[in-house]
Amino acid sequence: MGAVVMLLGLAALALPVAILATGFGQEAGRHQFVITWGNVARVPLFDSLQAVEIAEVCRLLYARHFPAGAPIISAGDSGSAMYIIESGEAVAEHGDDLREPLGPGDFFGEAALLEHRRHKSDVVATSPCRIYVLDSVALAQLGRRHPELLRAIREVAKERRRDVPEDRRQTPKQET
Repeated sequence: MGAVVMLLGLAALALPVAILATGFGQEAGRHQFVITWGNVARVPLFDSLQAVEIAEVCRLLYARHFPAGAPIISAGDSGSAMYIIESGEAVAEHGDDLREPLGPGDFFGEAALLEHRRHKSDVVATSPCRIYVLDSVALAQLGRRHPELLRAIREVAKERRRDVPEDRRQTPKQET
């Protein structure tokens, strides 16, 4: 009889704890979504989107953290994603003498992703960074639903390509 009462007492305590833990996990997930939504909404690339569309973008992105000094991408890496800086700073190193500072709201890696090639530059975190990653599958989904956004990304890639000096340019055919 004592063992049965003991088991019933444990069950009476375990059930509410499980319910509370599940509720806490769901609330933490909602809180993280709201934070991510707010951060994505501040990215200039997405400023033309409505709230529902930003929520859709949030589901497509995933976040990565990089400590200061860590490489985010290296020249020669596969161009399978583009990166958006949510917080922190980085520098794109386009060779020995050309360095481009990057900060919150800036994005990079779009040219290699769109052209299906390897990255030509190194990007290194200069401070602790939180980076949103938009991979090729997510970009394709986003482009189907919001072609104007894909056009804007292509236009930025085209502009950046024009800004690269002629002697540093390579066409995709010249790359391996």
